[in-house]
Amino acid sequence: MDFKYCKVLLLTLLTVQVRSDIVSPSKHPGLQVLATASHYWPLDTVEGIHSLSDQIGNKPGHVNGTNINIVEGMVNKGIYLNGDNGATFLHFGNYKDSCISDPTLCGPAGITFSFFWKNNEVDSRFAIASGGKVISSGFSVYSNPHGGYVEFYTRGDSNTWKAHMKLPGPYWTHVLFTWTQSEGLKVYINGTFSVGDPTGNISHNYGDPYADLVIGTVNNGNYDHYATGAFDEFVIWERALSPQDIWMYYKAAIGENVMSTFPTEASINVTAATDTQLKRTTEIPRPTSTNLTEEVQRLQDPMRLQTLDLLQSLSFNLPNNTIPQETANNLTQSLLKSVDEVITASDWRENDEWSPVVSGLVETVDKVMVHMVSNLRSSPDAEAPLAIGGKSSVADYSLMKIPQNYNLHSYRFPTQGKSYISVPGEALTMQSQTTIVGLFYHKMHNYYKKISPLQTRINEAVDFKDHKIQMASHLISLKVEPSPALSLNLSTEPLIRIVLTHQLSKEQQLQASNQSNKVFLYCAFLDYSSKEGVWSNEGCVRTDGNLSFSICLCNHLTNFAILMQVVPIELSKAHHVALSTISYIGCSISIFCLAITLVTFAVLSSVSTIRNQRYHIHANLAFAILVAQILLLISFRFNPGTLPCKIMAVLLHFFFLCAFAWMLVEGLHLYSMVVKVFGSEGSKHFYYYAIGWGCPFVICVVSMTSSLNSYGEDGNCWLSLKNGAIWAFVAPALFVIMVNIGILIAVTRIISRISAENYKVHGDANSVKLTTKAVAVLLPILGISWIFGVVAVNDHSLLFQYMFAVFNSLQGFFIFLFHCLLNSEVRAAFKHKTKVWTLTSSSIRNINVKPFNSDIMNGHKGGVTPTKMNTWDKSTNSANRIDLSAV
Repeated sequence: MDFKYCKVLLLTLLTVQVRSDIVSPSKHPGLQVLATASHYWPLDTVEGIHSLSDQIGNKPGHVNGTNINIVEGMVNKGIYLNGDNGATFLHFGNYKDSCISDPTLCGPAGITFSFFWKNNEVDSRFAIASGGKVISSGFSVYSNPHGGYVEFYTRGDSNTWKAHMKLPGPYWTHVLFTWTQSEGLKVYINGTFSVGDPTGNISHNYGDPYADLVIGTVNNGNYDHYATGAFDEFVIWERALSPQDIWMYYKAAIGENVMSTFPTEASINVTAATDTQLKRTTEIPRPTSTNLTEEVQRLQDPMRLQTLDLLQSLSFNLPNNTIPQETANNLTQSLLKSVDEVITASDWRENDEWSPVVSGLVETVDKVMVHMVSNLRSSPDAEAPLAIGGKSSVADYSLMKIPQNYNLHSYRFPTQGKSYISVPGEALTMQSQTTIVGLFYHKMHNYYKKISPLQTRINEAVDFKDHKIQMASHLISLKVEPSPALSLNLSTEPLIRIVLTHQLSKEQQLQASNQSNKVFLYCAFLDYSSKEGVWSNEGCVRTDGNLSFSICLCNHLTNFAILMQVVPIELSKAHHVALSTISYIGCSISIFCLAITLVTFAVLSSVSTIRNQRYHIHANLAFAILVAQILLLISFRFNPGTLPCKIMAVLLHFFFLCAFAWMLVEGLHLYSMVVKVFGSEGSKHFYYYAIGWGCPFVICVVSMTSSLNSYGEDGNCWLSLKNGAIWAFVAPALFVIMVNIGILIAVTRIISRISAENYKVHGDANSVKLTTKAVAVLLPILGISWIFGVVAVNDHSLLFQYMFAVFNSLQGFFIFLFHCLLNSEVRAAFKHKTKVWTLTSSSIRNINVKPFNSDIMNGHKGGVTPTKMNTWDKSTNSANRIDLSAV
C-alpha cells in the first residue's frame, strides 16, 4: 500500500521534471532520424509562384489557390488553409508507379508519413472519403462527424487498412502512421502509439486512379470539399520507422529532451491511474480559441503547456486505505523533496512563463496533502487530535485530524514565527471530524517576479497594467475541511487573520523606498477556479502594515501571499502641460538671449576689458548651454529607438556635461579671484579648457563604450533610467553642484565681511543689499538652481518642479541679464565701441582717440591705481581683488 503511494507521487513529480527540461536542437538524435527521410516539406515559406520547397527529395510542391496564410507553426511557420474562403489546398506532385501512391511497391521496408495538424473543423461536413483530407492514392487521412480516420489501401490485392483516431482539435497535434505488409497500419499521436490495423480487410470498392499527393482536399481529380486547418512539417520516409525513431523525431520537432527510455506500451502502463494521467498529457482537449493570435502565442512553448496540462489533469486516484502517521510523514518529506528537485533543476526563476507551472505544483502539493490527511489512520474513539508536522527546504507543514465535538478555541499555523494564519474558534463548527493542512513555502515567492496585472483578478492592479506585480512575502496555505463558517462581510467577524512579513530583495527595497514611486500592497491568493491558478484579492482586505509586514482579513481559506506593485508617480495632465509650456517658452527665450550674449562678446572682443579670462569663460558657458537647449528642443521630434534619437542623446549628454563643466570653471575662477590666487593666467587658461571640454568628452566616450544601447531607448532621446546609465550624467552634475555650493558659501562669507566693514567705516546701509545682488549674479553661472531638480521627485514637491522648470529653462536669460545687459563693463565697452563707430562713420580720421580705459570712464584719475572692486575700494581687506562690476 505504501509502495503504491510513493510510486504514484514520485512518478508524477518525475514526469514534471522531465518535461520541464528544454533541449537545444543541436545534435538531437531525432534530427538524425529526419535526415534519413525521402521527402521533407517544412511548409514554413512559400517561394516564387506559390512554390513549396522539398528540403531532401527535391520534389517541390505548390499551393493551389490564392488564399495563402502563413501562421506560427509547431516548429517555425506553418500554412493555414481556410476551406470556407477560397479553393486552396497543397499539391505535392504526381507519384504514379511509386511507393507513395501504391504501397505494394514499398517492399518489406514499408513507408511512413508524418505531419503536424491543427484541425479547425469541430464537425466535418463531408462523408467518408469526401473531404477534410490529407490524401494520396495510397492513403488518406480525413474527418467526418464520427471522428478521424487513417486509411491505407493497395489496389493490387484490393486490401484496405483502416484506423479510427481521435480528431485533433484547434491545437497542433503530431500525426504519424507507418505501413508494412507484415505489420499493417500503425498510427502514432504525439510520438506515442495510438491505434492500428495489423490485418486489414478485403475491399473491391477502391479503384482510385489518381496518383497525386495533396493536402486539404479530396483526391478525385476535381479537388473539391476543401478542409479548414493548419499544417506543418510534412515528412515522408520510404521505410517504416521504429517506435524509438518516432519518439526521437517527435521530441526533436517540439524541442524537448529525449527520455532515457521512450514510452512503449509496456513501460507506460505502470498503474491504471498513472496510465490514464500520462495519456492525458498528449490528448487532453483544449478549449477552442476564437482568437488565432492568442492561440498561436499559446503554442510557442509546448513543453510548458504539456507540463501544465499534466498537473491540471491529475485526479490523484490514490488508494483510499488508511495511512499510518509515520508513512504519511515520510510521504510528505518525499513529495516536498521531489518538488525541490523539480524547481531547483530548472531555470524557472528567470523564466516568468513558467509561473503557471509553479502554481500547478502548489495546487498539486495541496491536493496530495489534503488526500493524505483525510486518510490518516486514527482510532474511532480517539478524543485527542492526530497531528503530523515537520520542516523541509521547500516548506514547513502541518497535518491535523480532529475528532468530532472537540473543543478547539482557535487554530494558528505556524504556531511560532511572525508570519501565520489564524482561524477563530467560533468559525470551527466541529460538528464532524475536521482535517487541517497547513503549508508555509520557503521558495515559491522567488518564481513570481513579473506577474502581469492583466492576468490577475485584482482590479486595482489592472488600473496600472503596464507595471508588473511581484510577490513580496512567503506563500502560506491553509486548508480546513469542512470549511469554517466565516462572515461574508469583511467588516464583521469571524474572519481569517493573516499576518505576513515581507521578503524584499535589495532591488525591491530600493523601489519601494523611492519617494518617486507609489507602492501598492495586495492581500492575494491563487484562485484555481479557472484552468490555471490566477492571483485574486476577492474576499480579502489589507487592514494594517507597512513596508515590513502586512495584516489581512479574508472570508475564505486557500494559499495566500502579499503582492507588491510599484508605480512611478506621474504628474497630472494639466501639470505636465504647464511644465512643458514653461520649458518650451523658457528655452526659447534662453536661446535668443544666449545668442545675443555671444554676439555681444564677439563684437566687443577688441575692447581690452572684454578680452580678459572671465568673459572667455562666460562665452564658453553660454555656447554650451545654447547648443544643449537647441538640441533638447530638436530631440522632441525624434522617436525613441531610432538612430537619429540615439545620436541626439549622445550629443545632449556631451553638451549638458560641458555646460556643467564650464559652471565648475566659473566657480573655480571665482574662487581664485576671491579666496585664493593660484597659477598664472596662461596655465589657468589651459586647465579651464581641459575641464570645460576635455572631461565631458572622456566621460561620454567611456559611457558610450560601456553602454551605447542606453542612449535614446527609454522613452526619450536621453540616457536610460533603468540600467544605471543615467549616472554618467547625474554623478558629474551633482559633483559640480556640491563644489559650486561650497565656493558660493565661501565667497558669500567674504563679501558679507567686507560689507560689514564698509558699513562701520562709511555707514553704507546698502551693503547687505549689494551682497544679495552679488549672490543673485553668481547663481546662474554656477548652476546652483539645478539643486531644485534633485528635490523635485514626486507630487509632494510640485513647487520645486515648477521652480526647476523656470530657473533652468531661463538660465540663459539670467546670464544675458546679469553678465551682459546689466554689466557695467559690458555697457561701458559698448559705449566706447559705439563712439568709435560714430567717429569712423563721420570720417574723422585724424582725431587722436585715446585708448579705452574703463577706469577713466568710471571717474578714476590718471596715475591712481584702481582697485578691482570699486564698491569696497577703501577697505584694506585682501578681498579687494573681487571683480563684481555687474553689482
